[in-house]
Amino acid sequence: MAEEHLPELPDEFEIYLDKPYGGLFGDNVQTRIIEEVVADPYRDYRPKYFEEMTGARAPTVRKALANLTYLGLLEKDVNDVQHPIYRLNLKSKKIIALTFLSYASIDDRDGTECMDNAILEYYMKILSQKVQPLAVATMTKYECDGRILTDEFIAGGGQPSKESGVLASGQA
Repeated sequence: MAEEHLPELPDEFEIYLDKPYGGLFGDNVQTRIIEEVVADPYRDYRPKYFEEMTGARAPTVRKALANLTYLGLLEKDVNDVQHPIYRLNLKSKKIIALTFLSYASIDDRDGTECMDNAILEYYMKILSQKVQPLAVATMTKYECDGRILTDEFIAGGGQPSKESGVLASGQA
């Protein structure tokens, strides 16, 4: 098999290699677990997986998982006490913020706009329903033969109402 030639990584990107969130929170077991679950939020995780992924011993992983569960980032399914399953708490605002932060790390490294796109999508899917009314009343102005007309003027059969302030001549 021929040797694959990959492009050289600029020296300023070295800080991002193998460090969760570009090294912002250090490099420890808990931070690596956070990075992993944020990157794949719909997966079920077992402690053994994190032991293999981080190279940490079982007590260290259990302590990190207990702390993340206590903080509300993970939920623990204890149907099988010997082999618990951990899932990301998708209702946690901290998870949403960490997701945006992971995109920000990519943006800083690559000069992309992943975070902006993620925030826009979050606004469109989640926040817009909370901040925008279900119906919006508008009054549109039309110009016809040099006269300014409104929806109300047209609906009223061409006669202005006292409230509209728009006269038949277009003069207010």
